[in-house]
Amino acid sequence: MVHRILYLGIVARDPILTLIAFPDWRNKGMEPFKKMLIEVESKFEFTGHIRHWILQSLGVKWHNYKTSLKAEHWDNSLIEEIMDIVIAGVDQMQWCQLVTKWSKLDDQERAAKNSANAKKQTCPHTMGRVSSVGR
Repeated sequence: MVHRILYLGIVARDPILTLIAFPDWRNKGMEPFKKMLIEVESKFEFTGHIRHWILQSLGVKWHNYKTSLKAEHWDNSLIEEIMDIVIAGVDQMQWCQLVTKWSKLDDQERAAKNSANAKKQTCPHTMGRVSSVGR
């Protein structure tokens, strides 16, 4: 089972299968994630009911990968300088698209608002998708 989970992380970071500039994995145009699911299905045998979990796991790993890229490479440098950095395992064109998205004013405003809201949290919700209200 561990090998399968590790493999999902590898697939989620694959520059050929995964588009890091894709805006949201929950978007109706989930074609990149369907390609990733086909790749996982070609390597492992599993029952049909686990597909939803695999797609969710791929989405989380894909999002975490983009978050780590931003944390490691997004700083106060000029946008052109950030785009010129060639990151191993990242397609240069997708990297430029992602940096362009991050540099847009609405994206920066949303990131600042989310960061401020996260800092206000005194009791973090750590139960995943399960509501903590009914507990």
